Amino acid sequence: MTLRQFLALLSLTVFATWAKAQQMADIQQVVSEIVEEFTARSDIEQDYTELVEDLLQLAENPINLNAARKSELQQLFFLSDFQIESLLNYRDSTGKILSVYELQLVPGFDLVDVERIMPFVVAGDFVPPINANDFASGKHDFSTRVKTLLETPVGYTPQYSGTGRYLGSKPALYSRYRYKARKLQVGLTAEKDAGEPFFDGTFPLGFDYLSGFVQVNDIGHIKRVVVGDYRAEFGQGVTFWNSLNFGKSAYVMGLHKRARGVVPHSSAYESLYLRGAGINLNYKQVDVSLFGSYQKVDANLIDTLESSELAFTSLPETGYHRTLSEIQNRRTLPEAVAGGNITLNLNRLKIGTTFVYNHIHGDNRKSLPVYSLTSVLTEKFAWGLNADYYYHQHLFFSEFGFELLTRQLAALAGGQFKLSNRVQLSVLGRSYGTTFDSRYTAALAEGSGTTNEQGVLMGINLLAAKGWRISGYVDLFRFPWMRYGVYSPSSGRDLLFQSEHAFSRTFQVLLRYRFKQAERNMSGSSLPVIPVVSEFRQGFRTQLVYSPSPQAQLKTNLEISAYRTDSLQANEFGYLMAQDVNVNLQRLPLAVRFRFAIFDTKSWNTRIYSYESDMLYSFTVPAYYSSGTRLMMMLKYSPAKSVDIWLRYAQTYFSSMSNVGSGADMINGNTRTEIKAMVRVKF
Repeated sequence: MTLRQFLALLSLTVFATWAKAQQMADIQQVVSEIVEEFTARSDIEQDYTELVEDLLQLAENPINLNAARKSELQQLFFLSDFQIESLLNYRDSTGKILSVYELQLVPGFDLVDVERIMPFVVAGDFVPPINANDFASGKHDFSTRVKTLLETPVGYTPQYSGTGRYLGSKPALYSRYRYKARKLQVGLTAEKDAGEPFFDGTFPLGFDYLSGFVQVNDIGHIKRVVVGDYRAEFGQGVTFWNSLNFGKSAYVMGLHKRARGVVPHSSAYESLYLRGAGINLNYKQVDVSLFGSYQKVDANLIDTLESSELAFTSLPETGYHRTLSEIQNRRTLPEAVAGGNITLNLNRLKIGTTFVYNHIHGDNRKSLPVYSLTSVLTEKFAWGLNADYYYHQHLFFSEFGFELLTRQLAALAGGQFKLSNRVQLSVLGRSYGTTFDSRYTAALAEGSGTTNEQGVLMGINLLAAKGWRISGYVDLFRFPWMRYGVYSPSSGRDLLFQSEHAFSRTFQVLLRYRFKQAERNMSGSSLPVIPVVSEFRQGFRTQLVYSPSPQAQLKTNLEISAYRTDSLQANEFGYLMAQDVNVNLQRLPLAVRFRFAIFDTKSWNTRIYSYESDMLYSFTVPAYYSSGTRLMMMLKYSPAKSVDIWLRYAQTYFSSMSNVGSGADMINGNTRTEIKAMVRVKF
């Protein structure tokens, strides 16, 4: 280490201990902030429970920077491939890393990156793992949550007639249990959605949704084996991927997916998971994954054919079973899924092949809309080929998927280029067949699924100065065939620019601008051939974060949205102003989260989504529309190190509406109030 590096490391170490104590004081809040950042970056709403669970597990078992392999560092999804390679090269060239803050000397890292990674890594001497009690010396984690509306939607009232009436009670219940040892994990999740019956004989197990798994890992050539409910990730999501997917975001260096093979399903998302068994094996440079699943999925059955095969018109994926028709559709159609992946890991080349067979035991009798070329496939056999190649400091990746029965092809290829230690460029091109089956796929796309789309996305990430990061992308896309709401081939473009500037440890500013142009059918047209018009959406966000003390944080958000089409004479505008106050009391084990927001939008077209603080394993991203105010307050009390209690109150007031919602969810009034309570116990 040079004298300059030593002096820099010495100055950084002065406040390293203070910063470490701050972040570890409430690791759950640190995880929540990471999830909030990535939720705000992405344009998809998802259940991030599995991501939170992985981060909490890493916080309890941090990665040793002086012994970590590349595959272990890849668990830190917020680090780019370049940062991981740069860290490994730095360690190889300088030797032992003395402090986590020494990472600021690693090319591609700044203070923000270091503070984000700090709770999940350590720097020190490597301690060999203890082999004793790999299965028995584990930790138990149990939590239960209840939430309900104070108002009563009309779907719960006796006056609401028809099959759309909710047959259960208003409260939604959620419980989860986890046992984690070094080589064994056991999980159980139970959930009742609002309006679903509960222990009244409707569902055999009382809960509408009951999910569980057993995972054993790191035994000989077995990396991981999961029995029960699980998911699978291969390649870049073209051939098979039914796990978490970030989509397009300001994190442009995260376009390259890091497939983990078979992983447990631990969230409350009730659709498109697998039930059976899966295994990840490793032998020297070869990884092999195999899986098989058989279960009944939700389907709207209409008849039984002469061959005794079932016939259906749709495959609902909402997971709701509140009304008579939703309950009748619950788990009615058998589905079998089987497949695997073989990957060869060389020095700079990784190449893999994926194969999957999917059979839905029924005949699709759905009436085809005008834009469809084919109905939902009931049998699918797909084969894919994926590759990653590192050339110097550049990464190239691709995947090709081919459906053998329909002869449909989907392809994706991209690259990440390190132009300098401060500038990285990302490029991704895609071409998906017009009828490529998008069930169990999750490749990057503008539309809904890996089908009927072509496009090129170009992104840049720039460390402009110390604490100042600029990122953004331009995505040009087209749809070669008609799709929902657009009865002709169409095209569009999507642009995002973001600036993050940490002026100091206590004050950060984020600026984001997004412009999106797409095409859709002209609404209200009575012409035989519906004309297509362009619609333009713009959004601007300013976020100021100020921490006057280590125990307090103030966060101010201002968001503006604009919308217009070729048929509108003027723009529609909307705005949101929100103030968050987060306080961790010193004398009491109490944390307070508060938000007050004012919003005014012209219509649903200018709605604004904004992430809110929520309790562990719960995510709230409300849509602000119409005009009014929103108040949220959450308390977290930890009477003991192993016990956490949350209480949350949130109310939205709509000043220009007499009724909130529609259909069975309609509330007679202009407020919508939700309360939540949760208890978590670790032992």
